[in-house]
Amino acid sequence: MKHKPQPQTDTLQDSYLVSLLVPPDHLLLRIKAKVDFAFVRGLVEDLYHPDNGRPATDPALLLGLCFLQTLYGLSDREVLAQTQTDVAMRTFVGLSVEDRLPHPSMLSLFRTHLGEKRFRNIFNQSVQWAVAEGLVSQRLLMVDSGGIVADIAIPHLRQLLRRVTFKALRVLLELDQTQRALSEQWITLRTDNSWWQTKELKEKNLAQWWALAETVRERLQQTEAEGEAQARRQAVLEMLEAALRRQGARRAGQARDGLVSDVDGEARWSAKGRGKLYAGYKEQIAVDADSDIITAVEVTPANVDDSQRLLEMLEEHEQTTGAKPQAVTADSKYHSGENREKLAEEKIEDFVAVPTAKGHKKGEFSAGDFGVEYNEQGEPWRVTCPQRQVAVGGKGKGKRPGWSFYFTRAQCAGCPLREKCTKQKRGRVVLIGEHFRENEEVRARARTEVFQQRQVERLGIERQFAQRRRRSGLGRARYRGCEKVAIQALEASFVGNVLKLPGVAVQAVRRMKRKVAEAQSIAMVAQSCTG
Repeated sequence: MKHKPQPQTDTLQDSYLVSLLVPPDHLLLRIKAKVDFAFVRGLVEDLYHPDNGRPATDPALLLGLCFLQTLYGLSDREVLAQTQTDVAMRTFVGLSVEDRLPHPSMLSLFRTHLGEKRFRNIFNQSVQWAVAEGLVSQRLLMVDSGGIVADIAIPHLRQLLRRVTFKALRVLLELDQTQRALSEQWITLRTDNSWWQTKELKEKNLAQWWALAETVRERLQQTEAEGEAQARRQAVLEMLEAALRRQGARRAGQARDGLVSDVDGEARWSAKGRGKLYAGYKEQIAVDADSDIITAVEVTPANVDDSQRLLEMLEEHEQTTGAKPQAVTADSKYHSGENREKLAEEKIEDFVAVPTAKGHKKGEFSAGDFGVEYNEQGEPWRVTCPQRQVAVGGKGKGKRPGWSFYFTRAQCAGCPLREKCTKQKRGRVVLIGEHFRENEEVRARARTEVFQQRQVERLGIERQFAQRRRRSGLGRARYRGCEKVAIQALEASFVGNVLKLPGVAVQAVRRMKRKVAEAQSIAMVAQSCTG
């Protein structure tokens, strides 16, 4: 039944204990004076029956407990245990000394019932508070991503196939009892321990597991189901498909899109740095540079390319704040021709870093070291190498988007720069991409003082990730599945924004005004230099 809020009346005992034990400038008292969690009752009203069932636990109380849990990095049981004895926490969530706390399972049910959509609305409310306080300046938006390690133990490939196939067989036998032969085949493979003796037996055993998984998938696809059985069938089919994508060698540059674990089927592999892999999710955040207010949050599997999320982050920022940023800064992972075209179309100043050319990483020439001439249609037609050799009539778009210009073997023979240019026996091939001209313009602009200053400002977003990992434990997923990990990220963002509101963080407005003044002075100096 829908919760019916009653007016809160503090007893003399409560008032005395609070005044005696809790300092008047305590963080939780400042937050309580500034923020009213009662807004959540309107967001969840449709989840409750108006007059049937037991009286519901106050959603504002449950949101307050979730806030404390994220603020102090506690589990469901820990936050309730501490609130039981902590006067400041009890006061924060609106409970008197005599009131009873809900069971820890209520917090899990609360998150499940609200789901990602409603928690996103809760996060959006914190952004709206910041906008109303004038904290979001829209001068510069910082975008970056951070990894969240999944809460799983990663099995080796043979074990993963065995477990996924077992789950699929169990669903298959529920739908069709005539498939017991496949179950017997699974038992035979499971009890066969000869595979560890030689490399040939190991490869043969693994091939048998692949074959069994493919057969089970085919049989499941041919089996009909309805209702809940259909949902289970579809879920296990998706897991089988993801596991089978790990078959065969991965090509260079191909994303790791195979199943990592049957416990968390949405976690994927990604790289934190050179040679450092992790399995889990990737969190994208957009932060206002002057106030450190988080305005947009997205969580995806870890193998999703950052460049695919920039425009979505900008769109979410505009929806939550009601306006576009004047400029955006991000690292080179967000670089793409499509993103830069959209930023120019939206008249948003582009301070997204440009990746180092592949040739320059190896100390060799890249396409940017060649002179390019364009025809009236804006297409490249002539390329000149550093030794003044010329290639004309580039071939049009094929598998690789752009135009390929071919230098002959005779042109490259005896060239003193050949070692830095090409290792091929034939002449050098230069690919001029469809966004080549725009990228070269950005590389030239990246050398300006203003662009470099915006990249320095971008480093401030790393502080947000550090705080979220230290305070809320967001370096590792507390839950499993992309939606629940997104809830964890939204809770951390909500808490972070509330802590930056004036009155909660006393220096928030003062810090923002100082940043704006510094940015304006830098812009004036840069303008005078260019003038």
